Formats: sequence, structure tokens, C-alpha cells
Amino acid sequence: MVQAVERFPPAVLTTERLVLRPFTAADAPDVHEAWQDEAFVRSAPVGYPYAAADLPTAVSWCAGGIEQRRLDGKGVGFALQPRAGGRLVGHVSLFNADWTARSAEMHYWTAPWARGLGYAAEGAAAVARWALTEIRFERIHLQADTRNTASRRVAEAAGFRFEGVLRSLEPTRAGTRADIAVYSLIRADLEPAR
Repeated sequence: MVQAVERFPPAVLTTERLVLRPFTAADAPDVHEAWQDEAFVRSAPVGYPYAAADLPTAVSWCAGGIEQRRLDGKGVGFALQPRAGGRLVGHVSLFNADWTARSAEMHYWTAPWARGLGYAAEGAAAVARWALTEIRFERIHLQADTRNTASRRVAEAAGFRFEGVLRSLEPTRAGTRADIAVYSLIRADLEPAR
């Protein structure tokens, strides 16, 4: 007997300023442009397949690649768009979902034209809260290069707690190694202090 794959349900989330929704092929031009951004390429891990990827890759990813992660039970991705409409402003996803441990890792990026407005933190907080309360996960964690101040600020603004540094964990595009800061949010963090 084949066991059913556990997976995140399709979802659309809303915050005060954002709609977090599945990607569509129409998002590909904005995604492609964000992937070309120097800051995105510089901060993407070595081997990350989308840093500076071409437009057909962005179309394929938006039209089904990111959704396949959900169908395979490995994670879920959300496009961040202002509630008032307009261009895509970012992306938040969960990946490496462990359905036994009820945990997943988070990744996010902000489009260059939307940086500094708090969209990534707002989206990250919404996705983490959804996963911890609606999906009943126990832990959402993320990793950021210790030198990536913007990513670390997003984690903290989204309510994640700093856990420590994994020294010399990741190779960099400069041929060195990066220390990685680890953050987490667990269900107990969402409960009011007594």
C-alpha cells in the first residue's frame, strides 16, 4: 500500500499590506528581474540554481516549478504582492519540510524595487504563523550569512529568535567560507507572555 504524501494545502494569505499567493507565469518578468539583481546574486548560496537565471527558467519556475515543491510535500512558496495591486515585491517559501519532526526551513527575498519597506518581514511572519498555527508545525528556522545584515534584520523583525552561528558552514562566491546565523520560531513563541 502506497502512503499518501503529506503536503501543505494550497493557500492564499493576507496581511495588512500584502497578499501572499501562489506564483503564476505572469510573475516571471518580475522574478527574472529580481534574480538578476547584484545583491540577490551576491547573497544567494553557491550552487543556488536561480541566481542570475534566464527568463525561460523564471517562467518555468513560476508556472509550476515552485508548485511542484508543494506537490512533492517538500515545501510551499508564496509570491508577495501589495493588496492594492502592482508589481510583485518578494517571495517567501518553506522548504526541506520534515513532516515527522513538523519543521521546515524558510527562505525569502525582496525585489530590488521594494526593499526597505518591511515586506519581507511582514510576509515571513505571516507564513511562519500560518505554518505553526494552521499546519501545526513545531518549528520554522532560517539561516543567513552573518554579513547579510538585511536578511538578519528581516528575521528579527518577523519575530524569529537568534540561536547562534554555524562557523565556516557555506562556501561563498568569493572562494571563502561564510559563518551562518541561525534563527527559529516555534509555536510557543507565538503564545502571550505570562
